[in-house]
Amino acid sequence: MSDRLRGDGVAGAARPAKERIGKPGRAGLGAVRREFAPWADPAATPLIRFEGVCKRFGDAVAIDNLDLSVYRGEFFCLLGPSGCGKSTLMRMLAGFEQPDAGRILLDGVDQAEIPPHNRPVNMMFQSYALFPHMSVAQNIAFGLRQLSLSKADIQARVDEMLTMVQLTPLARRKPHQLSGGQRQRVALARALARRPQVLLLDEPLGALDKKLREETQFELMDIQEELGATFLVVTHDQEEAMVMADRIAVMNQGRIAQLDTPGRIYEEPVSRYVADFIGDVNLLEGAAVGREDGLWRIACPATGGELLVASDAVLTVGQQVVVAVRPEKIRIDRARPTDVANVIPGEVWDIGYLGDWTTYVLKLAGGETLKTSRANVSRHVVEPVTWEETVFASFAPDAAVMLTG
Repeated sequence: MSDRLRGDGVAGAARPAKERIGKPGRAGLGAVRREFAPWADPAATPLIRFEGVCKRFGDAVAIDNLDLSVYRGEFFCLLGPSGCGKSTLMRMLAGFEQPDAGRILLDGVDQAEIPPHNRPVNMMFQSYALFPHMSVAQNIAFGLRQLSLSKADIQARVDEMLTMVQLTPLARRKPHQLSGGQRQRVALARALARRPQVLLLDEPLGALDKKLREETQFELMDIQEELGATFLVVTHDQEEAMVMADRIAVMNQGRIAQLDTPGRIYEEPVSRYVADFIGDVNLLEGAAVGREDGLWRIACPATGGELLVASDAVLTVGQQVVVAVRPEKIRIDRARPTDVANVIPGEVWDIGYLGDWTTYVLKLAGGETLKTSRANVSRHVVEPVTWEETVFASFAPDAAVMLTG
């Protein structure tokens, strides 16, 4: 679903879930996503609410006094490195772990006394946990047999799920007769068959190869849109979170380092940790020199001069800061440009050709490196930049972000 908005999360009223169920077509879904921002509505009520939640395992703090709201119909990602607490948070919502302090509310109901099998959530595990002796259809039907449904209703639900994940021709196959992507779809269909209010996905695409993982990201988005369900995904894959999520909570040591839309987290990180964790970034350390016409002058030893950065940050002269600039925001030229404020000479130290992009690593006069990326918009480049050339990297003042934390 390529037209699903993944930018600055334009605020708009939340549209009821029932208006998103069905198959209105990609253009219709794109329009829905552009308007979907219940977190920006003060009157909106969260579907999931973590209030002051704490969790320890011995002396190790897994979750540290965390508050978080997730809204109905949201595709929400918990993103962070191993050990940051994201899986623990999901397991507490599912009821597999209990918080040491705080409350977890689902649709306004405290979940403390509700056992896992009675909670309106379902979890899809990274391993898929399919029953090897059962067919695809039997795997999907397994959880439905625990409900008070007739055989006809169970069959109808199984048929619906098979159609949704495009596995109807494979209904009688066993898991070992399926590809990794097909097994992933069976696990998803089984998790959705009970129609949970919230689907929890723990590293759902980790077992897939890169190309299949990219394709499945969009399939998951389409399914979530079609059902109008709430998806909460745990992942350490930044690209996966950026593609799929309405919002991302970047976690660090049991706390939320930043909570926002993918576009804002990428373009407006609030800390060095977030900037460094999300995508590629150059982090240039320096000290504030002064402010002129809305631009801060930053003395930067790595570049051997000063940088101009557009920022509303309140700084004191001499304060230590970090200038963060993404590689794709930096251009390189053989001749020194005169139309850009920040110009940094360097020597081409390394080149990485990725097909659609070429990455250049420049060695600066002080020994530090600077990474820049160029889109390969043409099949043929006359006299391409090559190793050991002296070039000039440049970027505009508003291409960088000033970080103080």
